[in-house]
Amino acid sequence: MNTQPLLDPDVPAAYLALATFQDQLSHLQSLTSLPEHAALREPISQLTRLSQTIQHTIADGICTLDHAADCMQCLLDLLHHAEDVPLPANQLAGLLTPLHQQISLARTDIGQLL
Repeated sequence: MNTQPLLDPDVPAAYLALATFQDQLSHLQSLTSLPEHAALREPISQLTRLSQTIQHTIADGICTLDHAADCMQCLLDLLHHAEDVPLPANQLAGLLTPLHQQISLARTDIGQLL
């Protein structure tokens, strides 16, 4: 087991939990090659698939949030440069609505994991 992240106090607890889980899952997968643990192959395979689904969902959510943050920064830059130009509320809402939808989608996807 890789204990290096466990020794670093700056590593977030969520990362440590995921890294520990993956280490333990890898250890269990190696044990299933032994005949006496053959019955564990399918349950551990299911856990591996679930772990991959969780990782993909989180990665996709991060990408969506990253994109929304970039778009939000562009919008803020635009508003900063156009500070003397009045912007009707419906136009501002039109600019913010897609960002809100992206953030809501990411929140929903990640929230379904819990």
